[in-house]
Amino acid sequence: MGEISGLGIEKLSAAQVETLQHVYAHRSSKEIARIMGVSPHTVDERLRRAIRILGVNSRIEAARLVAGEVQPTTYQPLIYQSSELVEGRIAADEQAAPAGRVELVALSIGYPFPTRARPINTHGLRERILWPILIAFCTIMAFAALYAVLLGLGAMLT
Repeated sequence: MGEISGLGIEKLSAAQVETLQHVYAHRSSKEIARIMGVSPHTVDERLRRAIRILGVNSRIEAARLVAGEVQPTTYQPLIYQSSELVEGRIAADEQAAPAGRVELVALSIGYPFPTRARPINTHGLRERILWPILIAFCTIMAFAALYAVLLGLGAMLT
C-alpha cells in the first residue's frame, strides 16, 4: 500500500475523500449530495478535482484508490448481519408460515402504498398496470354485491 500513497491521495481534502468513499459505496451524486448536505454540482466538482489530482480516468477508479488506502483490509463494502438475527428471522418465518403453505412469489406484486419494508415506490410496469385493474375489479364486485343485497331486501319488503 506504500506505493498507492504516492499517487496523490494525501493531497485530497477530507470532503473529497468522503465523497469518494460514498462513490465506492455505489451512491449517485444526488444521494451523496443529500447525505453531505451540499448540491449535486458540488459533489461533481469535488469528484472532478479528485480525479485530476489522482490522475485517473473515472470516479470509480478514484474511489477504488481511496478505498484501498483508507480501508486496506476490505475488498468491497459489505453489510454484516449478526448470525443470531438471521437465525431468529428464519425461526420466526417458519413459525408464521404453515408447513404445507406454498407462496407464489411470481404473483406477489407488493402493496400500492408505502410500507416499512418498502418506503419508496419501486413498482415496475407490471405492478403499475395491475394495481388499477385490481382496484377497479374489486370496486365493481363490491357494487355488484351491494346491488344484489338491495335487490334481495327490495324483494323481501314488497
